[in-house]
Amino acid sequence: MNWTRVIALTLSLGVATAVAGEEFRIGGTGAALGTMRLLADAFTRQDPAILITTVPSLGSGGSIKAMHAGAIGLSVTSRPLKEAERRLGLQEIEYARTPFVFAVAARSASEAITTAELADIYGGRKTTWADGSRVRVVLRPISDIDTKLVKSISPEVGAAATLAEARPGVRFAVSDHDAAQDLETIPGAVGPSTLALIISEGRALRPLALNGVAPTTMAAASGQYPYFKRLFFVTKPKPAPAVARFITFVRSPAGRMVLERSGHWIP
Repeated sequence: MNWTRVIALTLSLGVATAVAGEEFRIGGTGAALGTMRLLADAFTRQDPAILITTVPSLGSGGSIKAMHAGAIGLSVTSRPLKEAERRLGLQEIEYARTPFVFAVAARSASEAITTAELADIYGGRKTTWADGSRVRVVLRPISDIDTKLVKSISPEVGAAATLAEARPGVRFAVSDHDAAQDLETIPGAVGPSTLALIISEGRALRPLALNGVAPTTMAAASGQYPYFKRLFFVTKPKPAPAVARFITFVRSPAGRMVLERSGHWIP
């Protein structure tokens, strides 16, 4: 992706809407944007003088670049800063966690899966569901955090996922939203997502129980369901006052309530 063009476009989006009031944009990982819209709505009901807009399809790395360039005021990421990004003077705050899940369309009869079945699906050995329909696995790009999380589940799943990446015709979804769309629309599709994305965006998806444990926030927070995605705010050392007020709101009881209702827990 050409981040110079993305940043230029993002900057241009606000030119026509710049007014006397405070305004900033949020961009980043698709796993967080639905929740950011819910939080922004709740925040502006308390502080209507601040206008917050979300910018789609930047991803974690792209949003960090856009924030550093001044195209957005707040970056939301699914990974901590890299050392090169820290050397730019940026700072991070882990604001929540959400269960990392394997999901199918809500119309699917499947409700649970095991790590052995995942290894067989990614390895091409399990090709049909219990009802006889075809299994279609949705992959994420090799460098994506979701791919790393999938491969960390077990050595067998990791090896099978690597094999799947080289298999002709396997579907790669570039973004979190692309993956959710594929999982909703491709018959028999299964692949990674997060509970937060599914709830906050009202997706017609079902997160599967894994090894007999449902991926609830309570199960994840207790360690019973051990797979989760960390979510971060990334800002400049001195964020704009409106950005700082929004972050304070997110960490307040009202903000925590929005997070908890949309599939998060606060570490």
